[in-house]
Amino acid sequence: MKNFLAAVLLFFLSRQFVAAAPARNLNAIPGARESLLRMVGPKFYRSLLISPVEGWIVVRGNLVDNHLQGAKVVHSELNGAYDPLVLELAKNLVVLDYTSLPTAIHPRRVLVYLLIYQIADARLAISFAHFDDVGSTQLRYSGAAWMAVQKPNSPWVTIEPKRLEPRERRGPRTYSVAVESPGDPIGNGRPPIASTQIQPSPNMVTHTARDR
Repeated sequence: MKNFLAAVLLFFLSRQFVAAAPARNLNAIPGARESLLRMVGPKFYRSLLISPVEGWIVVRGNLVDNHLQGAKVVHSELNGAYDPLVLELAKNLVVLDYTSLPTAIHPRRVLVYLLIYQIADARLAISFAHFDDVGSTQLRYSGAAWMAVQKPNSPWVTIEPKRLEPRERRGPRTYSVAVESPGDPIGNGRPPIASTQIQPSPNMVTHTARDR
């Protein structure tokens, strides 16, 4: 299965991204740059900075223990086709809060994002999460982002990370995010694990991937 997923990633991400009009990348998605910085590999991160986002869906929920409750879609695109997927990811998300924020009267709110990219004859989905607090973009987020590819009329094929930290939980619709204060991290701030390269052209972005 691991070899199959690696082959799927290599096949799809080595194909060409279809240009979107107007182009929209991570710079237009609030909190995306900061959250994904340590959740994907450095080369793949640089590719995302210039790759057009086809769809952006957001779910908000309240953090109770390590999971979200009361999750609901607060931003939907692509006619709601991916709302059930991001709601399922939000339901299964594991949040490891290592910040020093004092216990509040109300639960902290968390935003779960799903970004959709068109890649030749398939779609790539990337999900990540961050706190919905003032100054949340200044926090340190780590843990492998959830990624999957889908061909027309086929189920999603999850792209599994090459390795995980012991604290991370992973499944077909489950992933973890660790949140730490930037000046005094309690966790180890797991470095990115992907290795992806992109060469831009005037009309499109080309991806090649060796592993994740």
